[in-house]
Amino acid sequence: MSEGALRPSDLLAQFKQTGPRTRTHIRAAELLDNTVDGGDMDTLLQVTGCSSELQRPRCHTDCLSERYRSITGECNNRQYPRWGAANIQYSRWLPPEYEDVWGTPRGWDPEHAYHNFTLPPVRLVSQEVLYTHNDNISLDSTLSHLLVEWGQWIDHDVVQTPQSPSTAAFRTGADCTRTCSQDTPCFPIQIPLSDPRTGIQSCMPFFRSAPSCIGRPQPHRHREQLNAITSFVDASMVYGSSTSLASALRNHSCPLGSMALNSQHSDQDLAYMPFLSTHQENTTSCFQAGDSRANEHLGMIVLHTLFLREHNRLVKELHLLNPQWGPDTLYQEARKIMGAIHQILTWEQYLPRVLGESAISHLMPPYEGYNPEVDPSIANVFAAAAFRFAHVTVQPVVSRLGPGYTISPQHPPLPLHHSLFASWRIVQEGGIDPVLRGLLLSPAKLQTPGQMMVEELTERLFQAQGGMPLDLGALNLQRGRDHGLPGYSSWRRFCGLSVPNNASELADILGNVTLAHKFVVLYGTPHNIDVWVGAISEPALPGGRVGPLLACLLARQFRALRDGDRFWWEREGVFTSSQRKHLRTVSLSRIICDNSHITHVPADPFTRTESLEDMLACSHPLIPHLDLTPHRQPATVLNLN
Repeated sequence: MSEGALRPSDLLAQFKQTGPRTRTHIRAAELLDNTVDGGDMDTLLQVTGCSSELQRPRCHTDCLSERYRSITGECNNRQYPRWGAANIQYSRWLPPEYEDVWGTPRGWDPEHAYHNFTLPPVRLVSQEVLYTHNDNISLDSTLSHLLVEWGQWIDHDVVQTPQSPSTAAFRTGADCTRTCSQDTPCFPIQIPLSDPRTGIQSCMPFFRSAPSCIGRPQPHRHREQLNAITSFVDASMVYGSSTSLASALRNHSCPLGSMALNSQHSDQDLAYMPFLSTHQENTTSCFQAGDSRANEHLGMIVLHTLFLREHNRLVKELHLLNPQWGPDTLYQEARKIMGAIHQILTWEQYLPRVLGESAISHLMPPYEGYNPEVDPSIANVFAAAAFRFAHVTVQPVVSRLGPGYTISPQHPPLPLHHSLFASWRIVQEGGIDPVLRGLLLSPAKLQTPGQMMVEELTERLFQAQGGMPLDLGALNLQRGRDHGLPGYSSWRRFCGLSVPNNASELADILGNVTLAHKFVVLYGTPHNIDVWVGAISEPALPGGRVGPLLACLLARQFRALRDGDRFWWEREGVFTSSQRKHLRTVSLSRIICDNSHITHVPADPFTRTESLEDMLACSHPLIPHLDLTPHRQPATVLNLN
């Protein structure tokens, strides 16, 4: 970065870093994917290395594996031990619709017709439908920007789609960051003639998602994509999804089972995450966390730091209650509580605000226990489209506030693109507190048909000295096409919703004639609309922030993540009834109080707080402490050391 040679695509690759096991899987899958078919499938699987990647893991049935989930997510389901584990393919709720039987992306051939119409360039869709000037936005009257950050935080717990590690075209050897020609893994985003960038650049680089090893599907070997992390809501972004990373993140010299901390800097005596690598004096490196995207922007760094501190706070409290426990027991018990905290905050606080109470009651019935027949793996449409809905609720400015939630001349507000990959700002500009105060007091952006995605995301994404910025809207659309996701109408039909056949039927669904007309001019037919842009364009359900299609897709995935998780916090035997009773009181505001220097917080940090008088002191009864006394040595807990 300091040499000015960094391109936005380099940053994109950096935060999609993968561990050794994922890299091994991708290498095998790419060999298989680029092998001319016709040989014996068993031999091909063996030679490429995919057969070893597809082997069934050996599951233990000892007390330890009954009590604690594995880091990799393997063996959560005894019968299907790879369900929900790291490094497995995404599940499919509908068959993919690629341009050919092998997995060529939709729109690869610009002349290829779908429903008698060709697909518009994704950058044109972004310009015509999504682009919103930074100053032309409405604010959400009820939700805070912390809710937006929480959505991405949970996304980083359940989804990581590695892009191909190859930076050169397999056939020609061309550098994907410098060529506008299509040759896997290069799938560049073409710049249309009407685009303001015409004459400056011809395309934006785009790498296809890495393929996953697949067994012997019939009749063709469709390309499938890989989830590099565990599907479960298990706080894997704190702990990692591989045993090697989980071990590297721990402080093995401490008897408390604590996580490793930064040895060079602290936040007024509170800890930072360790740096990824040794660095020269007077420079700041990237932070190391359980997820490689921790440094993507300041809001992510804040949440990573907060929950690293919370783990270390929990192990200290558990040690006081159970001085006989060794470091491994303390680590695992704290990790188990952290997983429960994330499940509770997501299902009880986050999802009702996103889906709305009526959709929750209809689509997310009360928990009835673990169902081993439910596959908790992440669906491709969720990863590549549905859970990207919150990109249209992101504010263009990162607000930073001083003590008392006042504007701080030392830490002024930042344009969003100045907060991307800026870990140094945390260390050198006041720690996590100014950003955290900003998240608590700032409202989310309200999404309306004319105000979709701020130009910070469509025109300045990962802007760096060495290259043209990217466009998040265009990237989302291209990713859906790369993954072969069927169009908008197919997903409406899948969810039992009406399917629009023309502009007037689409206008009825979207409640907006102008937007419906734009779509039909671009796509020719509502059937061809890319699922992500169609879904985010639907008006929100009462009390929620998403329309009927997104509510269906999100609820279906989160219900599977709950019902198909053997370690779900409400499941009988995971926690005692007394432990569950106290865990229900968990509060994100309390976690902020316990792990920052902030002294006043909202009772509900996901709700927009308009007046400082509505902030409560951390000592207020509405900000309860999590009582861990029910975790005092139960007879069943083993000391692992």
